[in-house]
Amino acid sequence: MVSDAIEKIRRAEQEAEESLRDGRAEAKRLVAAAHEESERMLDVMRKEARAEEKTLIEKARAGAEGDAKGILGESRTGVEQVRSGAGGKVETGVKKILDAITAAA
Repeated sequence: MVSDAIEKIRRAEQEAEESLRDGRAEAKRLVAAAHEESERMLDVMRKEARAEEKTLIEKARAGAEGDAKGILGESRTGVEQVRSGAGGKVETGVKKILDAITAAA
């Protein structure tokens, strides 16, 4: 009778130890699985961030190219206006210089 009680206690202790080992093993498994999942999620987020970065850079380049074309067009127009406005003045200036030289001679 006493030996039966001692045997029951031993079995209960063994079962408790097994449960504890199983619990520890499960906890390690869960931590490892969570770590793997977090690494996977980080990898996905990095890939998404790289893709978004690439898209933003492409949009910025396209916008900059459009702006550059507009500025270039405006600059060309301005240069042509200066040239056309200066064309008659250069001719008049050269004539005045020639007149001054021939008058002094």
